[in-house]
Amino acid sequence: MGERTGLAIVCALMVGCAAFGPFPHPVPLLFAIAAIGAANAAFPLMRTFGSALLGGVAAASTGLASVPFVTCSSDKFTDVFTCTGDAPTWHMTGAVLVAGLAGAGLVLARALGTPTPARGPAAARSDEERR
Repeated sequence: MGERTGLAIVCALMVGCAAFGPFPHPVPLLFAIAAIGAANAAFPLMRTFGSALLGGVAAASTGLASVPFVTCSSDKFTDVFTCTGDAPTWHMTGAVLVAGLAGAGLVLARALGTPTPARGPAAARSDEERR
């Protein structure tokens, strides 16, 4: 199984979590953005953009993981996040899951390597000679 297959699996997990997970907003949006990043990271032309999306989602979800616990402890901010039942717990769980999957996507994108720009026929010949 290659890195592209791994990115496809990570992307499918993210789409599944966004569509069917019990996570309150904005966690499904984070999953959707990370899935777009994982899909882009599978292609050499978009690998840098996909990795940037994955890194941004990982950082944002890490920062947002504990916010509902703080906002739900005050009556004044209850309309910012859903504060009923287990919503803060599901929010933190989803944020940690999306951060972990985005991190796994970053590792797989890095293992695929960075794309090399086309430098002409001489560079192609030298690349073939190195193999």
